[in-house]
Amino acid sequence: MESLKEAPQQWDKHPCPYCGGKVVYASNANIYGGREFGNGRCYFCLNCQASVGVYSDGAAKHPTRMPLGILATPEMKELKMLCHSRFDKVWRSHWLSRSRCYKRMAHLIGIDLDCCHFGYFNETDLMRALAIMETNDWWDKDRED
Repeated sequence: MESLKEAPQQWDKHPCPYCGGKVVYASNANIYGGREFGNGRCYFCLNCQASVGVYSDGAAKHPTRMPLGILATPEMKELKMLCHSRFDKVWRSHWLSRSRCYKRMAHLIGIDLDCCHFGYFNETDLMRALAIMETNDWWDKDRED
């Protein structure tokens, strides 16, 4: 599956890109051992169990049908968690604002800022992002690229 270049579509209108299985809009208890988290909804492949959460509609925290990105396999979910642990460490430590971190990452990967979201990345792009973040000062704009 390719990384996204724009906001994702509703995944239940398409077969799973990994196995061709049926994707449903359902409770995220399907992926969290029977317990709901966040807004409680996700897209979920009934066959291979790839999944993605959905946005909430703001202050009311009601789920929308707008996915947070592409369907993710268990391997991709592990990569996303690794990416976020390294990425979030930078902006949470105030080395750079969150928006500047995304801008820097987009520059280093060579993509538009609008497409720079770990939820939009396929497995290859997640691996690229991890490789970039292996350098302790990846976020420093004065560093040689």
